[in-house]
Amino acid sequence: MAKYSNRQILAAVLNKWAQPAIRQLAGQRLSTLPFVANLEAKIRQTGWVSQMWSLGDEISPLVQGLSSSIVEPLLIKYLQGVPDDALPQLAHNIVNDAIKNGGLTLFEGAVELEVEDLEELKKLLRYNLPIAEYKGYEVITEEPNPQGEESAE
Repeated sequence: MAKYSNRQILAAVLNKWAQPAIRQLAGQRLSTLPFVANLEAKIRQTGWVSQMWSLGDEISPLVQGLSSSIVEPLLIKYLQGVPDDALPQLAHNIVNDAIKNGGLTLFEGAVELEVEDLEELKKLLRYNLPIAEYKGYEVITEEPNPQGEESAE
């Protein structure tokens, strides 16, 4: 069985989780290109397809393959600066914090991730990039009592 880095696994998980949005965005973007809009109009005029037909919708099943060859390598490169061993805990912490905050808004509100979407990502992370339960070190904020002395109450 092949051994994948946490970086590769996280990139694959994010790509899989984002597929519906990537397909939708790709379809919308494609239709805004002038030559594609003209092509769609000409094909609709032939009567071969309905007036609701879209080239973007037609090729959306192909987007996953394109996404795997474009999005995943970009994510892997972006994550290069983060130590591989830290990625699982970091990914889980970000998703958990976003869920606690009731969702996540990015790019000045252009992208809104709802709790339901984040729960799906959390599930994929749990299956593919599990972490051991770690509570973290609790910082001492008061001077500890020397051994044998009882605190004055």
